[in-house]
Amino acid sequence: MNKSLSFLFNFVTVFTVITLLFFIPGCLNDDNLIGENCYDGVLNNGEERIDCGGPICPPCDPCENGEWDQLLGEQWVDCGGDCAPCDPSFNGEIDPGELGIDCGCDGCPACIELCGDGLPNGNEEGVDCGGPDCEACPTCTDDIMNGNEIGIDCGGPDCAACPTTGDCTNGLQDGDELYIDCGGSSCPPCVGQITWKANGQTFLGDVSATATLDAANIILTGVSSTGATINFELEDPGTGFTTGMPVITINSTTAPGTVGAYTSPPPALSYSTANGGNMTVDINYASPGGGGFISGVFSGNPQNVDGVQVTISQGSFALPIQ
Repeated sequence: MNKSLSFLFNFVTVFTVITLLFFIPGCLNDDNLIGENCYDGVLNNGEERIDCGGPICPPCDPCENGEWDQLLGEQWVDCGGDCAPCDPSFNGEIDPGELGIDCGCDGCPACIELCGDGLPNGNEEGVDCGGPDCEACPTCTDDIMNGNEIGIDCGGPDCAACPTTGDCTNGLQDGDELYIDCGGSSCPPCVGQITWKANGQTFLGDVSATATLDAANIILTGVSSTGATINFELEDPGTGFTTGMPVITINSTTAPGTVGAYTSPPPALSYSTANGGNMTVDINYASPGGGGFISGVFSGNPQNVDGVQVTISQGSFALPIQ
């Protein structure tokens, strides 16, 4: 090839490359970019899990949702019934060699490790309570205010009604008290309390514990001395907050009216129902509005952006509403 042809060839090649580099990016614009969809491997569109559930995607496979769907015939979480058979080491039963349900065998977790997983397993008498390994289950005769009680061993859906004798030291909500032994005309102001477990570790809102009224919604927050934070927003159901109202479920489909989040101690890891999973809040007492009071229990399994969940269990709160 002579020098003239070689020069022409090189010029055409360089010109073509420059032209392609200039025009190709212009082909990608807001009109032809692929938008969020149900097959992009990303949790979006209000999906319950990645690429399934929510308002536009197909329902999630109940055999892959990380929940024990008893009504669908599952023997245990995502197995049995119409799902694949359960592995003997995770089937909700005590098998040979196990010291409790799915624990204490070669290759199984220790039974005490199951006290915060939200399932009735190990040697538990209830979900994550009772037996030799877990905290005692709430009862109406244990001299402790727990479960759904609004006083010590009284009130709520399970125990007898609390008496109304008016005493700021009797462990009961009586007289004109705003809550148990606090508030009203003669008792000291109510102090907020919130506690929870994350993957079995107990945390207290000992740095701050607040319930803030934001328009019609109530935002509850607790910060522990270890740096862990729990917070969730309860959306006014339209009829107002009332004692014993139905359990509130918080997940990505109910956002932005509700959201539940947890941040672990440093190095901080963030989990939110906006990423997936659920939180449930059971209000057992509510004197709504600014200056009121709200108490209840909560649990759930919010997820991080990678779909990894944290188990929140045995959560309870009793908070003045600011």
